[in-house]
Amino acid sequence: MQLDTTRFPLVFMREAEHQTSTTGTPEQALAALLDRGERFVLLTDHLPGDHADERHEDRKQRALFFKRHKARMRALCQGMVLITGDRAIPAAVRLAAQGAGKVLGLAIAFVETEREAAEAAEKWLAKAEGVGEDG
Repeated sequence: MQLDTTRFPLVFMREAEHQTSTTGTPEQALAALLDRGERFVLLTDHLPGDHADERHEDRKQRALFFKRHKARMRALCQGMVLITGDRAIPAAVRLAAQGAGKVLGLAIAFVETEREAAEAAEKWLAKAEGVGEDG
């Protein structure tokens, strides 16, 4: 999995073959994204359980990464949009994603198209920019 930041602050999590250059592990790419210090939204069409063949050690390292960077994720990542396409998403998968979102302090949305994903992300980003403004 690689992060595509070409449409930043919309950050797409894509399979490695979609990326023209490598940036190390997904955790290294996410750490570099957090180091920017700018708000963003993660968008992906990979749903929980899509990578059933993922190694236990990889899942463990990702969990440890999120534990170490939880505060920065909450401050900078405005949410994650899961693009479902025409797939039916089981209730258990939706609940698992929402639970993970709560642990990380992220809003989670399920949408059908990339256009809907971008619209949801833009709303979250606009809402975040309005926080703390007098009006």
